[in-house]
Amino acid sequence: MLPFYTHRPYRLHMGGHFLAKEPWSHMARKIADYELLLGVSEVVYLEVDGEPFEIKPGDAMILKPGQFHRGFKPSLPGVSFYWFHFMQPEADDREPDSWLPLYAKCANPNRLHILARQLLHAANGGYSLPHAGDYFLSCLLIELAEQGRSSSPDPKLAELREWIRLHALEKQFTVERIAAYSGYNKQYLTRMFKRNFGCGLLDYVHSVKLEAAKQQLAGSKLYVKEVADRVGFSDEKQFAKWFKRHAGVTPTAYREAFTRTRLNNV
Repeated sequence: MLPFYTHRPYRLHMGGHFLAKEPWSHMARKIADYELLLGVSEVVYLEVDGEPFEIKPGDAMILKPGQFHRGFKPSLPGVSFYWFHFMQPEADDREPDSWLPLYAKCANPNRLHILARQLLHAANGGYSLPHAGDYFLSCLLIELAEQGRSSSPDPKLAELREWIRLHALEKQFTVERIAAYSGYNKQYLTRMFKRNFGCGLLDYVHSVKLEAAKQQLAGSKLYVKEVADRVGFSDEKQFAKWFKRHAGVTPTAYREAFTRTRLNNV
């Protein structure tokens, strides 16, 4: 998996749509940037650092800078694929927003191919705005990351996520407690959870608490202090600060806004 960041667009170097009218085999080489390959028709037979891969229609593959790759078998006439060379933005020691699969059988390749055609249109001057190709490339990678996440997660982690959902509103519910329950190292568990579900452990706990708090603020007449207690906070002021940080408004303002919305929709 390749860490994926969304704080800046990825930089497109070049790209194209390859189509061979006769038997074809990929040249042997190393390149200094990343390369994304999207299979369209027939099969690309590619060996990467000594490991053979078959890129079939609907498959996606990302080659890392410096990886030696070559064709290990001729492809049939009519073999076709999209290819894009790109570089990542500087990560600045931040946590990745998601993960890109290095090799994937995509559930909905048509979506990727539509974005690939739009990207090529932008890269060839189809838009007057500068760096349009970089933004279309980033959209393509977002789609690839989403389709990579939609594949079945590790069953043990899926079971753990459900356990977290059931216990997240308890007081003193921490990442350490989750790690102890699962039997995994905290750092390893955090990485694997984000790789499978696209968000960190603590972010998921916060999302469960926030959704529960919003439902109770909007759908009950409980005091804010009571809502805080029901989602695991002993201190009302701490809850109010936490809620504003994650929801953008105070609990009272959220309740009032929801009430006005309900009235306006009657």
